[in-house]
Amino acid sequence: MDDDTIEYFFDNVDSFYAELDEVLNRPYSTEEDVQRITTQYIRFLTRYQQQFLKSSEEFAQVAYKLIDSKVCLDFSTVVLGHVLNNHALLSQDITELLVSYSLLLYAGKDEPRWMNYILLESISKRRNRLFCKIVTEVRLGFYTTFKMLSVSFALLFEMYLLDTLLINHFLDLVEETRGDSNESFNYDVIRLIMVLNEQYMMSGFNENLVLDVLSNRMGISDTFSANLIFMLNRSNDTCVQMLILKLLYGIFTTPTLYEYFYTNDLYVLVDITLRELCDLGDTKEAQTLRDAYLRVLEPLLENTQLRLRPYKKQETYKTLNSLINPGMQRKVHSTTKRIVNRIIENWWEKLCGYYNDNVDSPNLSHHSALSSCSSSTGPSTPNDVDEISAIIPRKDVIARKTNVNNL
Repeated sequence: MDDDTIEYFFDNVDSFYAELDEVLNRPYSTEEDVQRITTQYIRFLTRYQQQFLKSSEEFAQVAYKLIDSKVCLDFSTVVLGHVLNNHALLSQDITELLVSYSLLLYAGKDEPRWMNYILLESISKRRNRLFCKIVTEVRLGFYTTFKMLSVSFALLFEMYLLDTLLINHFLDLVEETRGDSNESFNYDVIRLIMVLNEQYMMSGFNENLVLDVLSNRMGISDTFSANLIFMLNRSNDTCVQMLILKLLYGIFTTPTLYEYFYTNDLYVLVDITLRELCDLGDTKEAQTLRDAYLRVLEPLLENTQLRLRPYKKQETYKTLNSLINPGMQRKVHSTTKRIVNRIIENWWEKLCGYYNDNVDSPNLSHHSALSSCSSSTGPSTPNDVDEISAIIPRKDVIARKTNVNNL
């Protein structure tokens, strides 16, 4: 009898997991048997996702349950190939896709050879079918799927498939969706680009394709550059701010990108930085974020158009001084002091010393608009979407003990 025709009633979560065990322990002898069990498992998860799979930990639990099952250990490529080819690539149901992508994601992260298999199996005629399908779903507004993958996508593909064409495609998507009424997709693609940039920074590679591509798009990625500053101004999410600052640091320390931003955008960035340096508190998280702003401020002042046309020189200098001479017996962090002293020496004393102090710094009419929008909470996320974005390591998953006798 087809499992979809059976009505299940679970007294608790343990009975649900016991039923999953029963599905995985069904007898098999052929590849067709394995494929049937895999489909039953995915359909079962899909059917009860809203009830029992609402968090990253719960998704991790069911993924590791499949990965550790005897049927998967005996027929790993059959199981993964079936998940990929018969569910991830064929399904149009968003819940089934979320389940399928999660299973592939955890399998790939758990075992490198499975990662390689998923990648090779996905590629047909030099195109990654899985990635193309994900991009299509993102474009059609499959928000939950992308929200889960936007943070984890780089972890899944581990830079294997990235090339300049792919990153150009992401940047083109940003430009093409600049007028969309639902701005969340545009911001999500930007976040994905920022995650990829961070992966390059952490990988130790000599090249960073994100920066390489941006170097060849001077003047044709205006929406991306403007929205990057806009998101930094609006976001109160430390993780998002750090991702943006890391990308900005890369841009301002890459000679071919010194003048990537329009001068007016740089003025806005100075305003944001001065505001944050003054407003950030004394917590460890705030201290880390403050130092990140300072690390970006240094090349921003010394390498960009602001080198020749300083903006708010006096206010910037006073703000820097206040950080290392705070008064009220506040402790100055050694890293902050080192960065500030370096900026003062290289920018204020050496660079600004060449300028005529009587020349007024430019003032912009947009400054009041910046102040008025600074209280915004940042790019919005639909309230009715469950965000399942974290990849839970195996060691952090609490083993659930099921008692079949209680069913």
